[in-house]
Amino acid sequence: MQKNVIITRLDSIRALRGIAVLLVLASHLLIIERKYSNDQILPDWLINGLSGVDLFFVISGFIMVYVTQNTRVGWQSSWLFLLARITRIYPLYWVVSLSLVFVWLIVPHMVFSSTLGQPNFFRSFLLLPDQQPPLLAVGWTLIHEMYFYLIFALGLLLPRKYLIWFLLLVSVVAVLGYWQYSSRLSALTSLILSPLIIEFLGGAMVAFAVIRWKVHFWQILVFAGVTLFLLTLIYASYNSIEEFWVHSKRALFFAPSASLLVYGLVVMEQNGKSFSTALIWIGDQSYSLYLTHVLTLSVVGWIWGWFAVPGYWDNIIALPILVISSLIVGQITYVLLERPMLRGAYWLRHKLDS
Repeated sequence: MQKNVIITRLDSIRALRGIAVLLVLASHLLIIERKYSNDQILPDWLINGLSGVDLFFVISGFIMVYVTQNTRVGWQSSWLFLLARITRIYPLYWVVSLSLVFVWLIVPHMVFSSTLGQPNFFRSFLLLPDQQPPLLAVGWTLIHEMYFYLIFALGLLLPRKYLIWFLLLVSVVAVLGYWQYSSRLSALTSLILSPLIIEFLGGAMVAFAVIRWKVHFWQILVFAGVTLFLLTLIYASYNSIEEFWVHSKRALFFAPSASLLVYGLVVMEQNGKSFSTALIWIGDQSYSLYLTHVLTLSVVGWIWGWFAVPGYWDNIIALPILVISSLIVGQITYVLLERPMLRGAYWLRHKLDS
C-alpha cells in the first residue's frame, strides 16, 4: 500500500457530520412526540439516534489527528490548537445557552422538566464537569470534547511518533480506572476515566491509517462499517436505555463500529467517490443544528401541544414541521452567527501567531 495523498477538505467527514446530527435529532424528536402528543407514531428504536453522539466523538478524534499532521512539536502548536478549539466551541455555545436562559425565565418547565435539579450556571457556561447536567442538555458532550482537546494538546508536545501511544495509554488508563472505581467517582474523575475516550481514540487511529496508507478496497470497508454500525444499533434496541447508553457499554460497541464506518467512507472519498450534497449541507451546519435543535423542538413542540388532538393526523403534520424548523433554525444560526464567529476566531489566531 502506498502513502496516501492528503485531501484538505473531506466531503466524507462533512456528510458523516450530517448523518450524526440527524441521528441525534431523531432521538430527541421521539422524546418531543412523547411529551406533547396524545399518540405516538414514531418507533421506539429511534432513541438509538443517540449513537450520533458516538459518531461525533469518533469524527472528532479523526479530525484532531488529520488537521495537525504537519504541526510542529512544541508549546506554540499545542496552545494554538487549544485556542482554535476554544474559539470554535465556546462562543456559539454561549449564545445558545443565553437563549435558553431567556426561555427558562419565561417558561421554566420547558427547559428543566426532565432534570432533578437546576444546573450550575457557572459550570455549564465553562463546560466544567458537574453532577448535574449542564444548562444546555447536549452540553455534556462538549464537556467530553473539551477534555479530549486538552489531552490531545498535551500529546502535541510529544514527537509525532509517540502521539498514538500517548493517546492509547490515556485511553487504557481511563477504561481500567472506570471499571475499577466506577461506583465511587466524582464528576471530575468520571470525566477523566470515562470510557468514551476510546471513541476518540478510534477516530485518531483511523486518521493515522488514512494519512499513512492508500487503500483501494473501499467497498469492503464501507460494507463492513455500515453493517457493524447497524448491528450495533440493533443490539442496542434489545437493551434498555439505562443499560446500554451508559458510557461503558456504548463506548465498547460504538468505538469499533463508528471507527470502521468513518474509515470506510473516508477511503471511499479517497478513491474518487462523491457524497450527497444534502448531507454535506447539513454537515456544514451540524454544530449550529446540534446546539439549537433541542430548543427548537421544545418551543415548536410546546406550540404543538396546544393543538394536539386524539389520532395521528396532527402527528403526521407536526413531525415534519418540527424537523424542518430545526433545520431552518440551524441554518440561520450557522449563517448569521457561526460563520462570522469562525472568521473572527481565525483572525484572532492569525494575529496571535504572527
